[in-house]
Amino acid sequence: MFKVVNKLKEEVVANVVTHLNKQQGNLTADVSSYARGRQRYWLQAEWDLQKRTFRPATHDPRLWQLCRRVMPDADLGLVVYGPIGITLHRDDSYADWRGVGINLGTLGGWVYDCQYPQLRWTAQQNKPNPVVYDLRPGDVFEFNTKNPHAALNPAANRWAIFLWKKKV
Repeated sequence: MFKVVNKLKEEVVANVVTHLNKQQGNLTADVSSYARGRQRYWLQAEWDLQKRTFRPATHDPRLWQLCRRVMPDADLGLVVYGPIGITLHRDDSYADWRGVGINLGTLGGWVYDCQYPQLRWTAQQNKPNPVVYDLRPGDVFEFNTKNPHAALNPAANRWAIFLWKKKV
């Protein structure tokens, strides 16, 4: 399941991007093999891929307020920046089934393969069939984190935020 659930106003997008541009000192290189060289930083808690545990991350009350407006039950977020996307992948075990993305810039396409048709596990799965969606700046979308998804050809100055509830 993938769908755009909201659209942030242009002035909100501009304000968030201005705020994020001032936070570039938080950016570090992504360690995921799916996004080598991408710049990112975690909000609230960071998932350590090697140790498979959480550790403290950036606390940005202003940004987190926006995040909680678009996903009230979010526990953590990932802010990504720049021209490197991510190849088809499923989110790691930290993430519950529902994820929310906030696109804040130009993107060549969001690839989504709806194998699990709902925002949960089900024995009835669709055959692989990746579809490329056109996301615009300000689009807020939800997706099943366990379905393969990717971001293609982001612009050099593109920001995006991804939010999850921790899997229990």
